Amino acid sequence: MLTGRDGLLVEARTALVRATGAVLVGPAGVGRTALARAVVADLPPRLFREVWITATEASGEMPFGALGQLLSGGHPSLHPALVHNTVLTALRTVCGPGRTPVLVIDDAHLLDGPSAAVLLGLVQARAVRALVTARSGVPAPDAVVALWKDVGLPRLIVPALAEDAIGALAEQRLSGPVSRSTTQLLWQWTGGLPQLAVALIDHGREVGSLVRDTDQWRWRAPLAVPAQVADLLDRELDRLGRPGEDVLAALALGGPLPLSVVEAVASPELIADLEQLGLVRSEQSDDQILVRLRHPMLGAAVRRRMSPARRRRVSAALLASTPQAATRGAHAMASALWAVHAGQPVGSAELIRSASLCLYADPVASEQLARRARECGGGGPAAVTLAAALVEQSRTVEAYETLVVARREAEAVDDRGAQVTVRVALARHRAWVRREPAQAYDDLLRIRADAEAAGDVAGRAEAAAVAVVVRLFGGQAARALHDAREVLAGPPPPAGHLRVTLASVAALVLTGRTAEAARAGRAAVAAVERSGSSALPFARGMAGAALAFAELWREPTPTGPVTDPAAGRWPMSNDPLVSGLSHTAWPVFDGYAQRVSGDRAGAISRLRDAVAQQAGGEGLFRAEATGWLAITLAEDGHPDEAEAVLREHPLDMVALVPGLRPWATAAVAAAAGQRTRAARLMDEAIVVAHTSGCWLVELGYLIYAAHLDPVAGPSRYADRIAEALGHVDAERLVTAGRAVIALAGRNPTVMLEHAHRLVDLNLNGEAMRMVNEVARRSGTPASARLVVDLRTRLRATVPGDPAVTAGLTAREIQIAGIAARGLSDREIADQLVLSVRTVQTHLGRAYRKLAVTSRRELSDALRLAG
Repeated sequence: MLTGRDGLLVEARTALVRATGAVLVGPAGVGRTALARAVVADLPPRLFREVWITATEASGEMPFGALGQLLSGGHPSLHPALVHNTVLTALRTVCGPGRTPVLVIDDAHLLDGPSAAVLLGLVQARAVRALVTARSGVPAPDAVVALWKDVGLPRLIVPALAEDAIGALAEQRLSGPVSRSTTQLLWQWTGGLPQLAVALIDHGREVGSLVRDTDQWRWRAPLAVPAQVADLLDRELDRLGRPGEDVLAALALGGPLPLSVVEAVASPELIADLEQLGLVRSEQSDDQILVRLRHPMLGAAVRRRMSPARRRRVSAALLASTPQAATRGAHAMASALWAVHAGQPVGSAELIRSASLCLYADPVASEQLARRARECGGGGPAAVTLAAALVEQSRTVEAYETLVVARREAEAVDDRGAQVTVRVALARHRAWVRREPAQAYDDLLRIRADAEAAGDVAGRAEAAAVAVVVRLFGGQAARALHDAREVLAGPPPPAGHLRVTLASVAALVLTGRTAEAARAGRAAVAAVERSGSSALPFARGMAGAALAFAELWREPTPTGPVTDPAAGRWPMSNDPLVSGLSHTAWPVFDGYAQRVSGDRAGAISRLRDAVAQQAGGEGLFRAEATGWLAITLAEDGHPDEAEAVLREHPLDMVALVPGLRPWATAAVAAAAGQRTRAARLMDEAIVVAHTSGCWLVELGYLIYAAHLDPVAGPSRYADRIAEALGHVDAERLVTAGRAVIALAGRNPTVMLEHAHRLVDLNLNGEAMRMVNEVARRSGTPASARLVVDLRTRLRATVPGDPAVTAGLTAREIQIAGIAARGLSDREIADQLVLSVRTVQTHLGRAYRKLAVTSRRELSDALRLAG
């Protein structure tokens, strides 16, 4: 069964059965041959018989070479008209009486001229049905072109597969779900070409690059070129000659490059030829045209066969032809690598900056550049950059040892600036790698005091700036905001200023002042953009992420940050990626935003990616990814899986959101029917958030706690929610809070008004909870009709079963559905082969979640839920 080709299959098969045939055209690796086999596979055998001919470069060297199997006595030197009759007779003999010959010509662009003329004559005489495949972008014999141009055979373009089709192909090949990030990588790496995708999937499973992780298949290695793909691509590259391969080598070494740079390496005609062949593509980006390889796997194949001499020569040519203005963002990193490859001298400062530029997108290249910087006398800053690259590769012990050695070196030469830099890096290592933010904060206070005593203004500011971030991720947003304002009032270095500004934006969001946070976030993004190449992609990405989080509770559909799909751990800037990939949504934000909007299935998929990505490197958002995934799984009726996530990835002391641990544990307890324990845990989370000064988080916890008990919860928490509303200006969360207060008022009309407002703000999960409660309390047919209308609206926006959205597990839905039909507990137990006690337990949980007390109310609730 072919994936993503249903429409083409029907169109091609219809053309064969009802007309003369069809021509399938597409690039190499797109699956033309597989599609042709699928087309003829289901033809009625009593009516049709296919004869398969594959044209090759060898057969194209001689007249009638492709038709040899149909010409008894070899390749006669006959006029094509005579060969026509010979071939037709052979086809009729092979097919037998009563069956129409279906002549399948694979790779018809390789046909020799005489064979193509015979094929054309057979089709024109309507003596056969023809299914022809040809490669796009390469010359084909005139007689082949005439099939669609003159004879009128449908010319069906076989495109590359879309991302979702590659995902379906991968899941079919692996017999299991595939993570969204892995699907994105497979699609981008292969350009959507199924032949390459299948080879890469099989290779990844064989060598262990594809692993089953968090219930999904996930790619956990750099891009590799399978042997069969390498052979295929090598044959393509061998045909190009040196000039053409030099162009591909330049793009493989530098990612997408401005057209002006590529034209300095090759003629415009050669670039046009390569684009016609489908090896490169160009696109408009801002004020310039960028040229990139057809897909990153081609770049990997080019790099694999690139000799040191060619690497040196092409790198030198790129350096000579690239203007300084073109080496912005990630290309500044590429230019440093070109200099290293070309054997040209590079200063340690440039190497360090270039290593920092590619730290998160390509930590291996970052390590290479940082090590060269160490060799060039980069001292403490080079060691810090090297340690960061090692941490990103999860080589944490080696990173720590690198910093310890650098500290001794700085002390030996009494370099106070290097000492502060390395000591701060050691404190960061303690916070993010050893997960000890409180102890790291104390270390930073000592560094700050020592620098102040020595009159080291820059050192003091550097330690203070990092201390703000550490305090923020230690769950102390209000204190971090206070410290940030103190630091911003002084003269910290530019990098520290930006770091503290972003921390203050996050702290403002957590404390409920989202309007101020949005203003500060927009100002930070604008400042970063004005700084241009002086800002690292990570800093620019974090600025965008901070703004996105500020707007998340203010806008129904906030614009989320993007990332490099091969890394994914950090938000990145929108600069073109040297890897040749395109940006994708940052899973941490994307998953949380989908959870807020009520799309649990989408949130779970993205948060699984986030958990896997944050497990490595510094993992700054590890707790958020893990906690949000566990909470969403529990809400979706999977408490056992949620508990397993928390057990496998225990929440530690590094967390931006205070109270995550009790919140996640409460969600699991609630899903398991332990309502009293869940309420106690939520009260604990509320206290933690209140103590931290995080009014926005506290309001969210109060709303969550109120929904745990739909009957008494809203009344219990209404006053505290009203108090929190006075400290929070986030419209979406404020609306959700007011909806809970409306629940406490028990007026169905008012409740429905709030439910509509929640839908308008894309808070569909909250709206569904409100609708379920209105359905339980509605006493009039008019109210019931309003509920049905709103449920109909919600079905278009809330993916999945509304009963699941109400919090029922699959077993609870099954038992509740049977009970709603009037069966007794004993009858249900006998039907499902369960104990009566088990049935009663599941049914009791369903009653509580749907806020009903009888089978009649249960039937109404399930009917209204869809």
